[in-house]
Amino acid sequence: MTRSILLSALVAGAALAAATPASAATISFTGSNSSTDGTDGNVRVFSGGGVNLQATAWSYNSSNTLVKSYLGRYSSGLGVTNPSEGNGASNNSHTIDNVSQKDFVLLVFDKAVNISSAVLTPYDVASGPNDNDATVSYATASLFASPTPSYTSISTANPVFATLLANDWVVSGNTSPNYSTALNSAGKFGNVWLIGASFANPDRYADGFKLSSITFTAAPPPGVPEPATWAMLISGFGLAGVAMRRRQSVAFAA
Repeated sequence: MTRSILLSALVAGAALAAATPASAATISFTGSNSSTDGTDGNVRVFSGGGVNLQATAWSYNSSNTLVKSYLGRYSSGLGVTNPSEGNGASNNSHTIDNVSQKDFVLLVFDKAVNISSAVLTPYDVASGPNDNDATVSYATASLFASPTPSYTSISTANPVFATLLANDWVVSGNTSPNYSTALNSAGKFGNVWLIGASFANPDRYADGFKLSSITFTAAPPPGVPEPATWAMLISGFGLAGVAMRRRQSVAFAA
């Protein structure tokens, strides 16, 4: 019986050692400055932490109609120039902002992730203080394209956008350097994420920012325990070890 328990513990321990839980990773979107305008619907690709992602820009116009927009990449991160903003050069309109339209970036991953925080670098886009409140949402959908196209094939009529609107929430930005903002997303995993200027804008200050980076955790593969489960299993191994030692002590005493 003792050998059987020991063998089971060793096998389970080996499996746990092989199945290391995922740790948080960061993808930076900062880089060389692109033009402030270009063809709407362009795709930019990034990778890190064992995942790949395809980023595109979108906006809800004043009629709440969804439109494809241009996604720029700058020294401070990703920005959006929507069709109503011309070449995006004036008033920092190439940022992710909610001045007249509601801009957002769609992040499509090749596996489910939880984005726990993002660096939202604020910009002056209107009168009043700089603000970087955001709308965040997530969904699961087969949108990752392979090979990666130059321009997205995702339609504005795709049902994923209705899901994203149904799931969205507003997070208060952080205007103190380093502008890292918690997304209040505990337990939420999806392969499609929306990060945009606040749609509801409850404080009525115009929001404008560039998406500088995200910190995320990839969902563990099937069969890999979550951290809490790991703790329970390790505790169980400890109890099993104590039981084995007690049995051995009894045997020697006899």
